[in-house]
Amino acid sequence: MRKRKHLVLVMALLTIGLISVLFAAACGEEEPATTTAAPSTTAGPETTAGPETTAGPETTAGPETTAGAEMGEDLVIGAINSITGVNALTGAEQKWAQEKAAEDINAKGGIKLADGKMHKVVLKFMDDKSSDTEAAAAMEKLIKSEGIKIILSSNTTPYNQAAATVAEQYQAFFMANTSWTDESFFGGYGLKWSADVFESAADSGLVAMGAAKQLGEGNIPTKWAVMYENNPDGIGWGDGQKALITAEGWEIVADEKFVEGNKDFSSMILKYKEAGAEALDILISPADGITFVRQMKEQNFSPKYIFGFKGFWPVEFYKGLGEDAEYIGHDSFWSETYSYPGAKELGQAFRDTHNGDASVTIGLPYAASQALYMAIERAGVFEPGPVRDEVFGGTFPGTVQGDLVYSDKGIADIPFLSQQWIKGEHLLVWPEEFASAPTQLFVPWDQR
Repeated sequence: MRKRKHLVLVMALLTIGLISVLFAAACGEEEPATTTAAPSTTAGPETTAGPETTAGPETTAGPETTAGAEMGEDLVIGAINSITGVNALTGAEQKWAQEKAAEDINAKGGIKLADGKMHKVVLKFMDDKSSDTEAAAAMEKLIKSEGIKIILSSNTTPYNQAAATVAEQYQAFFMANTSWTDESFFGGYGLKWSADVFESAADSGLVAMGAAKQLGEGNIPTKWAVMYENNPDGIGWGDGQKALITAEGWEIVADEKFVEGNKDFSSMILKYKEAGAEALDILISPADGITFVRQMKEQNFSPKYIFGFKGFWPVEFYKGLGEDAEYIGHDSFWSETYSYPGAKELGQAFRDTHNGDASVTIGLPYAASQALYMAIERAGVFEPGPVRDEVFGGTFPGTVQGDLVYSDKGIADIPFLSQQWIKGEHLLVWPEEFASAPTQLFVPWDQR
C-alpha cells in the first residue's frame, strides 16, 4: 500500500511539473529583447571580423585597460534599434557598429571601474519596429522590465526623441546619435538625461547643394523638387532644405510630403515631370526609397541630379536596386578613409563581414559607443547620473569619428559628407578636402 501511495504522489508531481512547463512556454512566446554579450576573443561570423582585420588596442580609442586585473560583473547596456520595419536596413548597420564597439572594448579587457576590477560590456537590444511609439515602449521595457538605465540609441530623430522623453521620466541616461541637433529638435528640448551627436537639419542640405555645384556650369540644376516624410523629422528637414535652395537663387518647383510605408509614388513622380524638376532632394527610408526609384524608372523620369537622405546609403539599398542605384547621391557622416584612429580598420571589418560591401555610417554609432565607454570609466561607477555628467560638457578624443566634443547641453555636432553610388561603391564627392571623385550627372534610364 505504501508503494502504491508513493507512486501516485510521484505521478502527481510529474503532472504538475509538466503543466508548469507548458504554461511557462505559452507565456513566453514574445522575446522582450536580444542580448549580445560581445566576448573578448570570439564572436559569431555575422558580426565579427577575423583577427587580422579587427582594430587592436593601439588603433581604437577607449578606456584604459589593465592586464591581469580582477574581473567584476558584466555591465549590461541597453540599445534601441530598428530591427524590423521600414528603417530596418539602416538599423542593421547601426546594430553591427554597436556590437563591434562592444566586442572591441571587451577584447581589451573591458571597462575598469573605481572598484579596481575590469567589467565586460553586454548589450541588450530592444526593437523599436521603426516607430516612435514603439521606440518609447522599447525604452520603457528596457528600464522597467530589464532594469537597465544606460542605453544606446536608434538612428532616426523621431524614434530617439520619443525614447528620450521616457528616459527623462525615469532618469535613465540615453546616449543618442543620428538625431538632428537643431533647437527645434534634440538641441532645444532641454533634455537632462539624453545626449546626442549628429548634424543640424538646417545645415544638412549643404551636402546636397555642394555636390550639385560640382556638376559644372550648364549642368547645375536650378529647378528643384523637395520630398520628405510627413512627420516632425521630415518637416524640419524640409524647411532647412528649402531655405538653402532658395538662398542659392534656385527655384523650388515641387514640395511634397508623404507617409512612411507608401507603396505608390506615381502621382508625385508625375508632378515632378510636369514641373520640369531637374533635381530631387529627398528624405526617405530605405524600403520606401527602393520603391520610389523603381517607380521613377517605370515612368522614365530622369532628372539631372537625385540626392537622398537616410534611405539611399545602406548597403541593402544598392543590393535591392542593383545598377538602377547608379548615379544616385546620398548623405553620409563617416568615411573609412578618415585618418582618425581605427577608421580604416573598422571599415575593413565591415567589408570582411559583408562580402566586401562598405558602410558610410558605422563610424558614428561606433564612436558614440567609444565615448560612452570612456565616460563610464571616467565616472568610475556604472550609474546613469555620474555617466551623464561625464558626457555633458565632455571631450572624447581619438574616436573613429575624430574628437567628439559635447556642449553643456549634451550636444555634439559633426560634419556631413556627400557620396554617390558609382559602380557599386560609395564615392566621396564633397567636401573637396575629402573628395575622391567629382559628382556625376544622373544618366537617363533609356541611355543605360
